[in-house]
Formats: sequence, structure tokens, C-alpha cells
Amino acid sequence: MSLIDENAYGLWFSYFEIEDDEYTLEPEDFVGRFLRFREVVVSALREKPPTESYQVTYLGHALYVEFAEGAEAHDPFAVVKSVRAALEEAEIPSVAVLTHGSRWVPEPAPEATDAGHVSFPSEALRRALYADTATRPAEDEHTAEGWGPGLYVDTEAIESMGKTLKNAPTALAVASATFYRFGR
Repeated sequence: MSLIDENAYGLWFSYFEIEDDEYTLEPEDFVGRFLRFREVVVSALREKPPTESYQVTYLGHALYVEFAEGAEAHDPFAVVKSVRAALEEAEIPSVAVLTHGSRWVPEPAPEATDAGHVSFPSEALRRALYADTATRPAEDEHTAEGWGPGLYVDTEAIESMGKTLKNAPTALAVASATFYRFGR
């Protein structure tokens, strides 16, 4: 197998209150809410797809989409914003993250992906995981509070899209990545 390195965008959508809902709602209500979360994300992605052909990876509490830089059908920021707006309209607290970084992909692309295979090394995915973790509430009083639900954009994604911000929000750093928050 031959792999190539390319730049990619990552779109991350997570169900922020999944742990609280899992332990406080009746099982049928939790399942319904979780399935509603997935349905809203998938439907919003169909309405405004990030690329002509994309694959959603289901990660239990989150959905992730990754695509090559240059393959965009719509502005990645507009896509993540529209999906997050759909989740807000459905009253589902969420974390939406737009990331950017290198990834390794097979060349040529395989006919089908291996069962259970999520990704080859992907900086965009790692950065999305960093941001999602940073949003979670602290377990004890000695740990800093999490960022909370919201829309977070990787500073590298902003740079790669050639966007400039009129007023740069406060930078939020986690691991080796920096994000800006755009709304709650």
C-alpha cells in the first residue's frame, strides 16, 4: 500500500450533554435524543455538503467528516456553522469544530474501507479530538473548567482558507493547537 500526505479539513460534531442524558433520561428518551442528534447532523450535511463526495464517521458521541483541501463544495466554515445552527434549532447542545492539518491517505484510493478502520494518521482528526476534550467540564475543583458547548475553529483552518478576522477572539490553546470560539 502506498500513502501520500495531503492537507485536509476536518468537521467535528459532538453531542455535548451525552453523559448527563445517558444517566438522567429514561433509556427510550436517551436513545431518541441520541438518534435525533445524528439525524440533525446528517440532514444538515446533506443540505450543505462539504464536498461532492464525503463520508461521515460515527464515533459514538460524535460524527466526523474529513476531506482534502481544495475539494470543497462549500466554504468549510459555512458548513460547520450551518450544521451547528441546525443542532441549536433542535435544542441539542453541541460542540462543532473546524480543523485543518495534514493527513495520510492511500494512493490510489481503495474501493472500500476496511471494517473498523477510522483513519490513517490525521492531524485534522487529532486537533478535533483536542478541542472536544477541552470543552468538557472538569471532574474536580482543581482542574480548569472546560470551554463548554460552542463552535470552535482551528487557527490553521482560518489561515488555510485565507480568512482574516476583523476582531480576533481570545485564543484557546489545547495540546499543540489553538482555536477561536464563534458563539456558544
